[in-house]
Amino acid sequence: MKYMYKRPLVIGIYEPRWFMRIKDILNARKIDYSVYEDKDTIPYYSVFYTDYYDFVKETISRNDVLIVYDPEDTRIGLEISILATRFKEKYNTLTIGIDPGSKPYYLVIGDGEVIEHGYVSLEKICEKINYLLHNIPSREKIIRVGSGLNGFDIIYILKKTINNVKIEVVDEHETTPRSRVVNDINYLDKRLVKILKPYRNKDAYAALRIALRKGIEVE
Repeated sequence: MKYMYKRPLVIGIYEPRWFMRIKDILNARKIDYSVYEDKDTIPYYSVFYTDYYDFVKETISRNDVLIVYDPEDTRIGLEISILATRFKEKYNTLTIGIDPGSKPYYLVIGDGEVIEHGYVSLEKICEKINYLLHNIPSREKIIRVGSGLNGFDIIYILKKTINNVKIEVVDEHETTPRSRVVNDINYLDKRLVKILKPYRNKDAYAALRIALRKGIEVE
């Protein structure tokens, strides 16, 4: 999803490992940002995300800058900052699609934006999904799981630990491209190509199509 106007994002992170993790997240999502130098070089009306209180004290006089202070280096702090650049506090809808199987693949969409995707083991899928639900602010949360191998096992695991989140089972018919590597973009509609063009992976496409396909809610 394209936003007509965004506030600039500036990061000032003291913890090296969190700094590198943030860079990986922002680069993967193609989110523009700059690294803090001093208060005078912060662009006007920026969102400034930092874990260092001295940086807060330095920049507090910039009334045009929204400071997000996150001393614990949390994913939710970063997501709040990203949302603030778009003048939002939460995504309206957060949808997680799961392509099951021996190597489940998950994909997260927030208001049309692919936020995160990747493989996850069956043993850790519940931990991963809970982490995402708790750290990405949203008004509505939907989990859609394909009906293929291990699909109902994954639903059962999620239902035991996740409350107040709609979980749907989705028919997997024609969600996975026939070729092992996705080269035939004619197979996919324009919306899918636009969102996932860089990811030449059939499991990523399948998880996306599952996320976008209305399923049957599991009670």
